[in-house]
This record gives sequence, structure tokens and C-alpha cells, in this order.
Amino acid sequence: MEEETAWDGIDVAPLRQLGSDSLIQVLGSLTCPKTLLIDPTLAGPLGKICDVNALRQHGVEKMFWLEYADATNPRPIHAPTRQLLYLCRPETRWMETLAAHYEANTRVQNESDAHSFAIAFVPYRTEPCLQYLRKRNLISQIQVYDLPLEFHVLSPDLLSLEETQAVRDIFYLKDQTILFRAGQALMTMQSTFGLFPRIIGKGDMANRLCDLLVRQRREQYASNQSSAALQSVSPQIEALIVLDRDVDLFTPLSTQLTYEGLIDEVIGVENGLVEVDASWIGSNSTSGSNRLTSSSDSAKRQVSLDESEDGLFTSIKDANFAVVGEKLHNIAKRINQGYQGRHGANTVDQLRAFVGKLGNLQSEHASLRLHTHIVEQLLCATNSERFHSVLEIQQNLTSGFQLSQQLSAIEELVYLQTPIMTVLRLACLACAVGVTIKAKWLENFKSLIVQTYGFQYLPLLIALEKLHWLNVTATSKSTRTTRFADLQRALRLVDDDVNEISPRDISYVFSGYAPLSIRLVQSICQHNESLRLGKTAPDPTRDAPKIAGWRNADGVIVHWPGALFDFVQEAEHGAISDDQVKTVVVFFVGGVTYAEIAALRLMSKQQRNRRFLVATTSIINGDSLLRQLN
Repeated sequence: MEEETAWDGIDVAPLRQLGSDSLIQVLGSLTCPKTLLIDPTLAGPLGKICDVNALRQHGVEKMFWLEYADATNPRPIHAPTRQLLYLCRPETRWMETLAAHYEANTRVQNESDAHSFAIAFVPYRTEPCLQYLRKRNLISQIQVYDLPLEFHVLSPDLLSLEETQAVRDIFYLKDQTILFRAGQALMTMQSTFGLFPRIIGKGDMANRLCDLLVRQRREQYASNQSSAALQSVSPQIEALIVLDRDVDLFTPLSTQLTYEGLIDEVIGVENGLVEVDASWIGSNSTSGSNRLTSSSDSAKRQVSLDESEDGLFTSIKDANFAVVGEKLHNIAKRINQGYQGRHGANTVDQLRAFVGKLGNLQSEHASLRLHTHIVEQLLCATNSERFHSVLEIQQNLTSGFQLSQQLSAIEELVYLQTPIMTVLRLACLACAVGVTIKAKWLENFKSLIVQTYGFQYLPLLIALEKLHWLNVTATSKSTRTTRFADLQRALRLVDDDVNEISPRDISYVFSGYAPLSIRLVQSICQHNESLRLGKTAPDPTRDAPKIAGWRNADGVIVHWPGALFDFVQEAEHGAISDDQVKTVVVFFVGGVTYAEIAALRLMSKQQRNRRFLVATTSIINGDSLLRQLN
């Protein structure tokens, strides 16, 4: 297996432990045996902080996945314990479900064997949910808890709030509840590691999060002035960079070409879990056997894409898909050579040594089997004519090549019954980069969408228009260029000389397009400056330059939509050695793609003493981004 650079940035294990402790505290509050009814969307997050055995040790005898029910479909709960505990997100549908269960059970049970109901809101209770319970006269009958699972640790360098509707709530509905939760999670980080010395970013909502974070820090310090973490800056964290998804829509609208990104595009990854055919997993495999998984189809299994369980995946997840097949072939040869070692084991010591290696070989073999099947499924998609047509349109759009031809090609995809999300991604991308999108074409396109796919997508079209993602391009008689074209040249967003095998630049994640969001991070950190100017690649043994923020930023960046901010937190400064590895936390408001994560991981490898920790509201791709609005 190829060696991967071990993560040596800040240790986020304390954040995972906080989540585990919170769950144990809630379970401990109900001392009697209990049955859990779990929101299926919490399968991944809960699986990261506990397993089935841990739940049983704390009195859980049975678990069910919550299914929606209301007053018209009351279904009593047949549980082996009197105590019922609902673990769910603060959504009205789960309040309706709980009320239906409560009323149905009250009618069919005697007081002597009636169930006791409790609910734990993840991460916190909300007033609409409490109002619903009051309206149904249930608030006094149900024990209410908060289960503050804030950041879910998906990997040592990746934290997510798993707020899958963040774009809809923040940008479309203008609901800032998720921003408040993000502020609370970042405050927990500061309480654990110390204050962020600087908070830098771009975007209107990112700026609001910065203001909220600063205010929360002052409020917490006023109520707890003895907290050492809130009085001094972190000796490990160099800065917090906050980026607004609205600043860079081009990246999620494009098709990711890293292995993990393509799995998300084609198969789908939720909470670090991917659902695959059960036959792809060997009968002796333990992957996911002791985890909370919400798959009910016996022909399907959910497996965890977790580097602690699957080292092979770790070695290929950030690679461009074009080189994954060869990597798997080399791994297969090495595993085969390992098995052949049994023929040379002639002594007892040699046999003992081979048997000691056998477990790892079998585990790698099972992992190789799984990923070979996944690659085969991905190849079915990537080898199709449709996939290549979509990729060509995307690359032509970001390069500014003959926009009118690309618009005609998008219409042709509609006639070919291409999935609607794919078509809308291309249309939104065209509107974002185009210079001649006219009202007549856009109206004809929307009519074509409704006629081809149905009226049920009309609300989505209205939402995209309201967000200005699908709209007429503003033109100017004095210039033939758009601001995106200026930005593309200034930040070298298109790389015609990309190296997918041994990448030196982040553009490898899209085979030629460098994510705008990550170029902004590079500008802030003065990272890869020589490469962006067409010189040699940065030296991974070189110390990282000091963070520049927006000082001397290109005028195109300054005038790009979205507020710029650079805030220095006033606090005591501890001594930080130049040799010490420093971590830059990059938080994405509205979600991040696996391709952007891979790009930041490449940057972590390119400098000796700076690492990038990704934090986000959720992991997204273009389809999930648009589905939020449907």
C-alpha cells in the first residue's frame, strides 16, 4: 500500500470525545432499560462516536429507525422496554411522528405498562418543535434533552456539522439558525484549542458568521472569565478562514474527478457511508458490522469510507480517477506477492511470521475487492458518451470557449433525456461564467425543462432564479469580458498543463480547473505563489510564508461579489516556534466538495509546517446542492 503522509495538524479527537460524552450523559439520565428510535440521517454521525456494543453497555436493548407517521396514520410502538428515547433532528415531521406514537400507545395500553417518552434533539431543541409539543399538550408528558453533536469528525482533517439543508436555509430562506450552530461549534473549538488568532474570509454570510463568532466569544468570556482558552490565542491554530459557498458556485456545479468525489457524484456518500451491493463485501468482512447503518435492503450494505478501517481507500481517495485503476493493479500485485510468501515459509519462525501478516493481507484483499467493484461501476458512468459530453461542456464554459455552442449543447442534452440535475448544473454554470446569456434563451430553456421533465420542477426553477443562479447575464457595451473571465486569468483557474499522475497544482482535482475557493485560500496564505505565476512548484521542505490575508490582494478578488473581512482577536499571545506545525482551519458556509478537500490536502503536503483542516456545514456535490431547493 502506498504510504500516506500522516496527519500532524491539531488532534481533533477531543471533539469526537465531547460528542460521545454528550450521548452517554443523555443515556445515563434514563437509568432504566431503553429503546432508541433514531432519525436515519443520524446513522453516520452517531456511528462516528459510538457503536452498537457501547449503546448496549448503557442500557439500550433495542433500536429502530424512525419512519414518518402522523394523526392520520397512528402506529403504536411495540418495544421491549417501557422507556422510549427519540434521537432526532429538530424537525416538525419528527414531532408529528412522536405525537402519533404517543396517542396511539395511550389508546392501546394500560397505565401499568404504558411507555415513558423522552426526546433528545440533535444538536439543540428549537422553539418551533417545543411549540408543537405544547400545542399537542405533550410537553409535560415527555422528557426533553439536548444532544449537542456539533462537529462530526469524518476524518482527522475533516469536520462537518452535517447540516444537509444549509444552502436552502441560509441563502434561500434567509434562516440563520445554522450560522448560529456553526458559531457554537467554532466556539467549542476555541474553548478546546484556544482562540483563532485571525479570522479571515469572503462572503456576506461568512462575514455574518465572523461577527456572530466574535460576539459569542465576548459573551462567553463575560460569563466565564476564568477560562484560559478564551484569554489566549491557540498555539496550534494559525488562522480561521471562512468562505461563503455563494462566492464560488463554479466548483460544486462542476463534476468532481477525484476518486472520492466521483463516488459521491455517481453512487452517493452520506455521513462517510456509501451503499453498495452486498456481494461486493466478503462474507468474512466486518466493515460496518458493528455500526449504526440505516440500510434496510438486504441486497445492499452500507460501508464506511474510513481511513482507520480501510487504509487502501486512504491511499487512493484523493487521486484523480484516471490513475486509480493503475494504483489498484499495483496493490493487487503486491497483495499477491504477499500470499506467495507462504511457499517460502519452511521453518516454524517463518510460518509464524507469515501467519502474522495473513490478517492484514486478508483485510487488504477484502478492501481491494470492494474498490474494484466500485471502480467498475464508476467506469460504466465515466465511459458513457453522456459523461464525456457533460465534461466537455463544463471545460468549455470555464475556459470561455464559444458560449453559444455550449448553450446549444445543453439544450441537446435535454432532448436526450439527460437527468435534470445534470442539465440544470450546466445551465447554472453557463449563467455564472457567460457573457451573452439572453432573456429569450433563458425563457425558452425554462419552458423546455417544464415540458420535458414536468411541472414539479417549476419551484426549483423559481428558486434558482431568485438566488440569481439561473438568470440573464449582465452585459456591458464597453467590454467583452465578464468578471469571471478576469478572475480566471488573475488566479489561473484553468491549467492546460495539469499533471494528474504526480500533481503539483490543485487543478488536478478537475483535470484542469482549479477550484476558485481554494485559489482564494492560496491567496490568503501566499501558498503556491510561484506556481501560479508559471514558475516551479513549491518546495515541500520549505517553511510556509506568513499569512497575508487580503493585503495586496488582486483587485479582481476585491471586487468579486461578497464581503471581505480580516479580524484579529485581541488576546494574550503564547510563544509559537517557527518549527512547529501550524494548522489553518478553513470553514465552508454552505458545504464543501470532496474535490476541494483533496486540493487542500495537496496543499498540506506542499509545505513543511502548515496544515489545512477542513470544517463545513456539510459535504455537497452539484446534485445535492440543487436538490436542497427542490
